[in-house]
Amino acid sequence: MQNQSRTFEISEIASWFGPYNVQVHDNPYSFYNYLLEQEPVRYLEWHNMWVVSRYEDVNRVLKDPLFVRENRNAMPQHQQEEQPPQSQNTPWEPVNNLLDNWMLLRDAPTHTRLRGLVSHSFTPRSMERLKQNIRSIAEHLAEQMAEEDQPDLIQSFAFPLPVIVIAEMLGVPPEDREMFKEWSHTFARILEGGGDQTPEFAEQSVRAAVEITAYFRSLIAERKVSPREDMISDLLAAKEQTDALTEQELIATCVLLLVAGHETTVNLIGNTMLALLNHPEQYARLLENPTLIPSAVEEGLRYESPVQMTSRLASVDYELGGQTILQGQVVQVMLGAANRDPAQFSHPNQFDIGRTPNRHLAFASGAHFCLGAPLARLEGEIALTAMLKHFPQMRLADAAPNWRHNVLFRGMGTMHVR
Repeated sequence: MQNQSRTFEISEIASWFGPYNVQVHDNPYSFYNYLLEQEPVRYLEWHNMWVVSRYEDVNRVLKDPLFVRENRNAMPQHQQEEQPPQSQNTPWEPVNNLLDNWMLLRDAPTHTRLRGLVSHSFTPRSMERLKQNIRSIAEHLAEQMAEEDQPDLIQSFAFPLPVIVIAEMLGVPPEDREMFKEWSHTFARILEGGGDQTPEFAEQSVRAAVEITAYFRSLIAERKVSPREDMISDLLAAKEQTDALTEQELIATCVLLLVAGHETTVNLIGNTMLALLNHPEQYARLLENPTLIPSAVEEGLRYESPVQMTSRLASVDYELGGQTILQGQVVQVMLGAANRDPAQFSHPNQFDIGRTPNRHLAFASGAHFCLGAPLARLEGEIALTAMLKHFPQMRLADAAPNWRHNVLFRGMGTMHVR
């Protein structure tokens, strides 16, 4: 792999955070090595944004409550008080109504409240109840995939597995699941931002927000009348100091669970399988010793992180890595780079399914540590188990990975195997 560091011009660094660029984004690791070695805390004037890449610094930003998610919380107190209410009469309103209620994008106390109401669905006991059903789904998909001449591991297995799981958790009927694909991809692009947000995509985004809001509003209305054993019914009944989710919060939470629970897990499964197939000695090692499957999932998360970056805002002037980040400035923390930091991981560019310790940041850290991490890990372990069982001689059929064009989420659109 070409992971050697080279010098990057400021224009190249700035362009990293714009539209997808095949030359730099398909293999980001030379860029990450450059940041780690030369500019671990770098200011980009063009974006008024800091880029932080080293593990220690990334972990610090993620855990320090002085770095926030909401714009208003990064402003001086007098400016917060002067902020006018957000307009509700804009074309983007259906999208904002969802994003404004995502716990992922909120700070305490709202984040704490929303997370507390949802967290009981992701406890170890809850995961244990899901395990057998996920195994059955994975087995069925793997059996179907084995009947294909040159199966596409992404479209035949990695994509449908998590969408079926999250749909069943939410109580979505099987006939409605296909609609989730376009909605999920659209919101993944909304989260990405960047320079390819065309008028056509804006229209597509608003349409998706309107459609998915109407869909879940209807489903919620059904559950109010006839509760079932699903997450929506549980969330309708959830109480946290008598403070239940509002309908808009519940709709937004369902959308977040769909996007976060689907996009990242597809990438986890696909990226880990790609790494295993690119390192056949590791695949053989896993076949010989399946007890390494949990460790292989963790290494897949580190080596090809499903989410490459996340952002925070400085709520005060802050010293980091010998630099001063000013209040209100955006800090882009590079999870994919931190997970290749040689100061934290020995031989970080090697894929080693037995790596220990492996305290990667693929699920972030701090207050916003991924709530669905137990489910993603469980799905990843079950997925690898099914692939090893049904495809012990699996090989890549594609000459090169078909990376989806998204700078935030790292994953493939297709991956043909034989």
